Amino acid sequence: MTTRHDQARADAALGRRECLAFLAACGLAGPAAAQSSFPDQPIRLVIPFPSGGILDVMARMLGRRLATALGQPVIVDNKPGAGGNIGTEFVVRSKPDGSNLVISGASLVSTVLLQPNLSFNPMKDLAPVAMLATTPGSIVAYPGAPFKTIQEMVAYAKANPGKLSFATAGNGSLGHMLGAWLNAVAGIDLLHVPYRGGAAASIDVIAGRVPLWFDVAANREMTLAGKVRALAVTSKQRTPVLPNVPTLIESGYNVDGYTWWALMAPAETPRTIVDRISSEMAKIIAAPAAREELVRLGVDPEYRPPAELTAFMRTEYDKWGKVIRDAGIKSNE
Repeated sequence: MTTRHDQARADAALGRRECLAFLAACGLAGPAAAQSSFPDQPIRLVIPFPSGGILDVMARMLGRRLATALGQPVIVDNKPGAGGNIGTEFVVRSKPDGSNLVISGASLVSTVLLQPNLSFNPMKDLAPVAMLATTPGSIVAYPGAPFKTIQEMVAYAKANPGKLSFATAGNGSLGHMLGAWLNAVAGIDLLHVPYRGGAAASIDVIAGRVPLWFDVAANREMTLAGKVRALAVTSKQRTPVLPNVPTLIESGYNVDGYTWWALMAPAETPRTIVDRISSEMAKIIAAPAAREELVRLGVDPEYRPPAELTAFMRTEYDKWGKVIRDAGIKSNE
């Protein structure tokens, strides 16, 4: 027989169930509702470097297209400083709901290798969303240099040990690591001259104060204008950015390396949100107009989904870790 007390307890339990159901319907009972409603607010796209560079221009172009695809504003927010660490850490510490993303690249891997005491680890504290583009490294010389090919440069370096130098954007940069790797493979001793960024390096190379510049092939405009002479690119195959310039590999030196840019989210971002953003980026990068615009910027469009990007980053970590250890490269941060 059901007592009045039993009925009251049953009514209370039913009331609790109805309340929980109501809260869930309102999106207050967990992350599932937030995932299904994504995106329900503007998205901040953090660029951890100053405005005006290739990454900044690329991010704004992709951001406009992503805003159209998602139906929400995408606000590009430059947060430079500490070699990209300030902007990256901002996203690492952000709420993992897809509203804060960062575009960064090879520095995500080199940061872990060169700055092990950072308060965050980009390889662990960020979720890969999509590879966006790549740019191979390039080796250029000032036009008056006494060599016109990479083979002639190596021969000159061997005949004049310790007298040939190369400029880079700084200690631990892609150019620095490529120079150290080529030294080991070719048996030469190029002297490293680090600058505070590629712009400063380019000025001295164009003027002939430093004969070589190891940087990214995004310096194509200076190459096409004849301000510098491209000797080689460091991708495995020739790049559409500089299609007439041979690779180091085809020139006989087994060195390949490039910078890359990827879209990342805070580590705990739900997979459904990551996959939604990634799928939209895949469509954006596949569009002919977007691809043409990226190539004009000096980058090769290259989409990779989250799993492939994760595996790629692990491979990069192993490859550059060996180069850094063997050459004793230190960060300037």
